[in-house]
Amino acid sequence: MKSTIKHNGNYRVPTVLGVFVISCIAFSACNRFVAPLPDAQNANGNWLVAGANPARTSYLELAPAMPLAEISRFKLSAAPAQNLFIHNGILFAPTLDGKLFTVDLEKKRILSKKKMPGGHAGTLALQHDAMILAMRYGKETLFHYNLTQRERLWEIDAGDIASEPLLADSCVYVSAIYEHVDAYHLSDGSRRWQFRTTGQLHASPALAEGTLIAVTDRGKIYALNANEGKLLWEADLGQPILGTPAIAHGQVYVGTTGDLIVAFALQTGAENWRCKTEGRIFHAPAVNDSLVIFGASDGFVRALHRRNGALAWTFRATSGIGTAPLIAGDKVFFGSLDKNIYCVDSSAGAMLWQWNLEGRVRTNPLVWKDRLIVASEDRYLYMFGPQEQAGTN
Repeated sequence: MKSTIKHNGNYRVPTVLGVFVISCIAFSACNRFVAPLPDAQNANGNWLVAGANPARTSYLELAPAMPLAEISRFKLSAAPAQNLFIHNGILFAPTLDGKLFTVDLEKKRILSKKKMPGGHAGTLALQHDAMILAMRYGKETLFHYNLTQRERLWEIDAGDIASEPLLADSCVYVSAIYEHVDAYHLSDGSRRWQFRTTGQLHASPALAEGTLIAVTDRGKIYALNANEGKLLWEADLGQPILGTPAIAHGQVYVGTTGDLIVAFALQTGAENWRCKTEGRIFHAPAVNDSLVIFGASDGFVRALHRRNGALAWTFRATSGIGTAPLIAGDKVFFGSLDKNIYCVDSSAGAMLWQWNLEGRVRTNPLVWKDRLIVASEDRYLYMFGPQEQAGTN
């Protein structure tokens, strides 16, 4: 029953006995969690980290066919958090009132509702049989649950966390609010390294080619060696960065709450291009082979050529864009504060489909198999699919 506790080494490894086991490990569909996850981030529709992959590109190769119709909706206890996650057909939905719901997407039913640690709002990331919970407040703010063994392995004080953790290469990377980026060993929660920043951090880190990118509220961009936490390069845009960066094709894409979209060379930090935009950017971009796509507070979604930043197309909603865009095949999905979920053509921005929900859309959309998963502030999760499946709930 004893635990090993270290402070400012800051980890605690509890024994199996007496451990609190989160109900997603004791859900009524526990047998769904026995097999480890495949390596591919989106194999079988898995959505394990925010942004679809460690580089946060929000890109999938396949898209559901149009038109879509509502298949099911699920009522939660409060508005869902910014990001949802999928593990072998089970949807994980954190809510702003500190709950964690799981939904069986195939059977279209809620499996469980569980209070998050301390009853605080949080978010998560998944890898193989590991689930990492990150909390905004609490004595301990980072938790590791083993989904196969159905137990909590460790909990640590990682500082207040307002962004999604990142799991890669047996490490947990976290941008803590109060000016530090940390890497922890997945096995025991011990800290691998820490890097101090100038400015608070509300955006999640992104990782590609061994380089971790972290951005701050003061407009600083830091490129760190992911193994050692050493600074490789830094840049200063002088405008707050609240949206998570994306990394693709050797470039880092960043949007600010001022008027900038900028692309940096991942390896050197050289600025490749920048463009000005009238709307403020609060969310991550999406990137495919040719375009980088941002949504902004002025209601515009802007697609830029990734090589030079030239404008490819724009689409305007009737209110501010409330989510990060998702590129799925030749389609782009995003939600707006006008209570609509939109789908536009990725090549030209022409609208293909829209659906009016009951609340503003602030939760990033997901695609699972031939279905679209969205949520809105009215406390509902929605699942859309082929019209012939409508009304089958």
